[in-house]
Parts: sequence; structure tokens; C-alpha cells
Amino acid sequence: MTAVGTETSAEAGTVEPPELARPWPRYWARSLDVILWALLLALVGGALVPQLTDIGASLGERASDQILGIIVLPFAMAADALTFALFGNTPGKWLAGLMVRDAAGGRLARWRYLKRNAGVYVNGLALGVGLVALFTLSRQYRRVNSGELTSWDRWQESRVVRVRGGVWRTSLTAGLYLVLLGAGIGAGIYFGNMTPQDKLQLMASSANPDKPTMLDDTTRLDRVYVAPGLVLEFDYTVLGTSEADPAVFAERVEQDARADLVKQFCTDLTMVAELGGSVRWRYADDTGRLLHAIDVSKKDCAARH
Repeated sequence: MTAVGTETSAEAGTVEPPELARPWPRYWARSLDVILWALLLALVGGALVPQLTDIGASLGERASDQILGIIVLPFAMAADALTFALFGNTPGKWLAGLMVRDAAGGRLARWRYLKRNAGVYVNGLALGVGLVALFTLSRQYRRVNSGELTSWDRWQESRVVRVRGGVWRTSLTAGLYLVLLGAGIGAGIYFGNMTPQDKLQLMASSANPDKPTMLDDTTRLDRVYVAPGLVLEFDYTVLGTSEADPAVFAERVEQDARADLVKQFCTDLTMVAELGGSVRWRYADDTGRLLHAIDVSKKDCAARH
């Protein structure tokens, strides 16, 4: 039995070392690995921290996309290393028929793969700075094309080898990458053309509970929606307050909660302000009777300073 990725010659017992991967299969495999994680992380990050999508917006859409890519890239590289640690390979390399090994032909240690990715991140992808990456990747391409090792492979004594052949693998890997790239660009254009109302609706949808949810013993979040006038509204029911005096309740909530809600708006919900909207926290009793509502807008942030 021969090891995976090795080739046995006609002479019994002679095992040839696996073939080093060529530049383009490596490029497409790496590109697919990066874009898979970059898109996933951008989606999750945008849902959890909507302000990410507006970073650098004042510099223009292209600059904003570049900045977002720079932020996401190191996390994508770390996630790629985690994938390798768990499964022994990554989706892009598996599809392209490639594998990263040590100089002896064995599996590269997890920690060394992570450090190798750090080398790719700095010396290949140039920290995500696109124009610089053109030069760094071209330099590494010339190395591999001439039979040399990339700087990160020399550093970690690693090798990228071909374990399964077929030109179709490289074509499929490249095609899948280009499809995902097109989808990412299309999604960016779509979100970039969304109206403030649409963006608030997206925020409300991500925050709205599937069903009324108890936040503590007496406070229940019923729904989050966009009210007329670009108002992101949080509707709460305060249990056991059907006999409460709205004026007394309002005074207590204003005293206990307003400062914290203004701080939340000005730190965690700044995207609402940037869209020209405001946030309303509405409190009702068990019967649906309005007890009080606190409205916070951008002017309240200015009043804090």
C-alpha cells in the first residue's frame, strides 16, 4: 500500500515524491478558501455589527469595500487555519486536488499551518491592500513557476503538492471562485443601493424575535419593526402593570433608563442615526395600554458631549 499522494514507479518498491503544485491551481485554491470565509464573515459581521457596512462610506464605495476587506481578511485566514486543523485540508485545496505537507511528505502541524497562513497574509496578500498584493503575488508566482518555494513555504518548510490530478479540478475551482466573487459583488451593489427604509427594515428583521421573548421577570420584547418616519421601534410589555399610573411609570423609566438608552443609541445603533432615523422604546401594560415611550435621535448624542 502506498501513501496518499505518492506515485509508485514500474520498479517495485520505488516511490516517487508527490508533484509540487503549479502556480495557478494554488492561486485558485487559495482564492476560493479566502472568499468562502470572507463572504461568511462579512455576512455575519454585517448582521451583528451593521456599522461595518458603512466603514469608510465617506471615501466612496470602492474605498469602503477595500477597508471592509482589510478588516475581514485576517479573520478569514485564521478560519482557514482552523479548517485545516479540524479536517486536514481546506475546501479550495481539496477541490483543486492539492494538499499542504511538511518537507518529509507528512501532514503539516496545525501550528505551522497557522504560521504559514500568517506568511501568506503578509508576503502574499499584502494585508489585503489590493494594489500592493499585485506585486507581492506576482513575485511569489515567479518563484513557484521557476520551481522555487514561496517565502512562507521556505519559512515553515512546507510544500503544496498535487495529490489528485485533472485540469478539470483547477477549472472547477476557478469557476466556483468566480461565481462567489460575482455573487459578492452583486450583493455589495444591492446593499449599496438600498434606501434608508430598506436598511432599517433589514436591521429590524435581524433584531425581531420569532416570538415574544422574556428579557427578565417582568419585561417582554414583543416585536421590533420600522414605524413611519424612519423610526426603529422596540415594543415591550411590562407584566403586572395593568393598574400602574402611566405618569408615575414614565417618571421612573425616564429616570432609570433614558441615559442608558441614549448611550446604547449613540454607541451601538449609530447606523440608525447615519440613516437619518431614530429609535423608540415603547412600553405597554398587559392589556396593550401605552405606559410610556422613549424616543432617541442623533440630537441626543450631541447633547451628551
